[in-house]
Amino acid sequence: MKTGRKRYMLIAAALLLSLLTGCSLLPGLKEDVPEPATPSISPVVEVSEDYYGSMPPYKQNQTRGMLSERSYRIDFSRLELGLLEIARETFPTTDYLFQEGQQIKREQVEAWLSRVKNDPAGMNPDKGPQLLVHVLEHDYLDKEKQQLAGMVLGLSLSPVYQDATGQEKVYTTDELRAKGKQLASRIVQAVRVDNPKIPMVIALYQVPERSSTLVPGRFILTGTVNANESAIAKWQPIDEEYHLFPGDAVEQKYPEASLQYDKLMRQTQSFFGEYIGLTGVGRFMGGKLTELTITATAEYDSRTEVLQFTQYAAAAVNQLFDKDVHINLYVQSINHPLAIYIRPTNGEPYMHIYRK
Repeated sequence: MKTGRKRYMLIAAALLLSLLTGCSLLPGLKEDVPEPATPSISPVVEVSEDYYGSMPPYKQNQTRGMLSERSYRIDFSRLELGLLEIARETFPTTDYLFQEGQQIKREQVEAWLSRVKNDPAGMNPDKGPQLLVHVLEHDYLDKEKQQLAGMVLGLSLSPVYQDATGQEKVYTTDELRAKGKQLASRIVQAVRVDNPKIPMVIALYQVPERSSTLVPGRFILTGTVNANESAIAKWQPIDEEYHLFPGDAVEQKYPEASLQYDKLMRQTQSFFGEYIGLTGVGRFMGGKLTELTITATAEYDSRTEVLQFTQYAAAAVNQLFDKDVHINLYVQSINHPLAIYIRPTNGEPYMHIYRK
């Protein structure tokens, strides 16, 4: 294979895995892995994450697949995992079980997504792009009673709109929050008809641009609805961003994080002679890097080569990035995964070398 074509395929594979994985957290794997050969790598242990249990049989969400039907490029895993993170603040995993949304029917969401002129329940403008893209429901059951005891609703919003002259413009974050509050109020009142006593959490999620294939959307606002109430009692803004590494945007806004990533690229590529595609997606909360997902793509001929690279890259990550940044490192070839290294902010790092 020619060098130019090979590099293109490696880069394409790296970008694809970044899209599929987004910045989601991986549950711990239990398979045995080779012990790291360098002292800079912490002992290999299972990653411990705080997940909800579920109650069988598993029931699918009533609105499954509706986002893809509307041709929106959205990291759906980021939306789902983000809702779980938000839910834990109100419905702790020690007291609640998770269940896919069962209260809001598909037909009801379709009505909400309709344009105002076409349906009395429609919430989208008559012309131009949709404002409300999707509504995702997660349910939480009381562990002891195994009955519905909480709901989380994720409202996916597009910031693109059409002005009076027909030109497309983009809402600011505050403008989109204001629009989302109005929609959320109507949706809560509709849901309350069949669930008058269930506490709810509302999360507003800004979808990425349709042209974006790497950076997921972001949460911009959460609200709480107390039991037996039909109005949102309190709103809390969320300052969340995602940036691609390397990239002009992150270099301009977060030069220090960009510099550290550039150092990581130089170190790994200078240590290994052959070309290595390195792509990162960083999650920033309140202007601070909190999570970094790195995808390294290269062709290797042996497991030992994979092990050496993963150890070296993990050691470089530990040296360059603060311990309060969650790190996900995925090592892959064009066709299959080779290794993972996870460094959580709490607990010990975990490394796994895949076997064919």
